[in-house]
Amino acid sequence: MLFGLPIFLLLASLALAQEGDQKPDGTKAEPPYDETFSGPVLEITASKIVVSRSILGKPPEKRTFVIKVDTRIEGKLRVRAKVTVGFVTNGEGDVARLIVVRGPQQKPPEKFKK
Repeated sequence: MLFGLPIFLLLASLALAQEGDQKPDGTKAEPPYDETFSGPVLEITASKIVVSRSILGKPPEKRTFVIKVDTRIEGKLRVRAKVTVGFVTNGEGDVARLIVVRGPQQKPPEKFKK
């Protein structure tokens, strides 16, 4: 009986290691990133995305992010879509780890308008 317990624990730990970045509820965990940058998309290619940001009282800022195979994209990525990019900075530059496309603001239902 005692012999089977270590084997069970070993198999359980291997199964958990294979699940990778999954949360207990079955959804994928966010990839790790250091900083975020939000704004509309100006340009998209297979290997990069250019995002603009305007902050009141400051000049507009453009940043280019490298898109890699492991970059997770949530939503339909297109020019002028508002996105939030989670990224890390390394020798290659700013590498996007997570890109979330933000949907348009929904209007309140008609019954709440006055």
